[in-house]
Amino acid sequence: MKTQLNKDLVEGFSESSNETFVSNVNDFVFTLVTNALEDISERTPFVQPDKCVLQPVNEIILGAYTQLSEFDYFLGVDNVQIETNSKTAKNFWKNVWREFKASWRIGRKKKYKNKKKHQEEPRSVDVIEKYKISDFREDLVQCLSMYLSESSIITEYPGLISMIGKDDFGTNVRVNIFVTIFDTAKQQFKLYNEMRNKYLIVDFGNRFRNLDAKINDCGDMFVNMIKIFNALFSKTYNYIPNQILVESMIYNCPKQLFDQNDVFKTFVNVANYVRFINPRTITSICDGTKSIFEESLIVNKNSQIDFSKIINMLDRFNY
Repeated sequence: MKTQLNKDLVEGFSESSNETFVSNVNDFVFTLVTNALEDISERTPFVQPDKCVLQPVNEIILGAYTQLSEFDYFLGVDNVQIETNSKTAKNFWKNVWREFKASWRIGRKKKYKNKKKHQEEPRSVDVIEKYKISDFREDLVQCLSMYLSESSIITEYPGLISMIGKDDFGTNVRVNIFVTIFDTAKQQFKLYNEMRNKYLIVDFGNRFRNLDAKINDCGDMFVNMIKIFNALFSKTYNYIPNQILVESMIYNCPKQLFDQNDVFKTFVNVANYVRFINPRTITSICDGTKSIFEESLIVNKNSQIDFSKIINMLDRFNY
């Protein structure tokens, strides 16, 4: 049995996010990171604040915030030396063979341990390592913590820094900063995967320009639709959908579907269009030459399944 989705509920979803609160948190994060980068630049010659980029990347860009939303940012440093130092040359089978030979030698040397008994062991020498992305992340944690209140908690994970604290950010707010390399020439972020020893290229392409263009064409109603889809999805599945997917789906809706004076009518138009359109014709908001099933920022996150969930969600309601 389908659930009736009434006008008041839909309009309430479009008005639920507090744009002032989101703006205040965003401003605080930018100030916090700017101060930390200036401190780091005094410790190492490899980090210059004007060579760093801090980019919001999820629903906070448009203010389409829900109760389950987190504040996600990509912090990129443009430095070839850090990029090169971070990626170590590794050969799996060569390392396996080296370990095997070392074990065999250790076994053989047991017979001659009495002869080697009085041999002086070499002294260990501390080697100065090259400055890597992991060092930049550690420095960032130390400097950020200096500007946070004692009630806040900052945690370092592989690839990102996470911060929570109601005195600094607000109640139930989590801020995630993904620490990356930034390629200014290509406008790409490179997220280093330490386990795989490789960079994941994150290219938002024309996303931000397309968002601005759609808002110019459709006004705030475009943003309202993203708010409503996020709110309905999080209420149904208890997590936020992939934002590249949601933005792409609504971006592909014709301008004529957006009624500037009626939120509910616009939602019905957009929901019905999304339900019945051929999904293979929905292009990525980042790259118009790719469908949503070819976009790496959707596919790599295993978020194709979110499309089916969105359609199933819409089918559950009468409106």
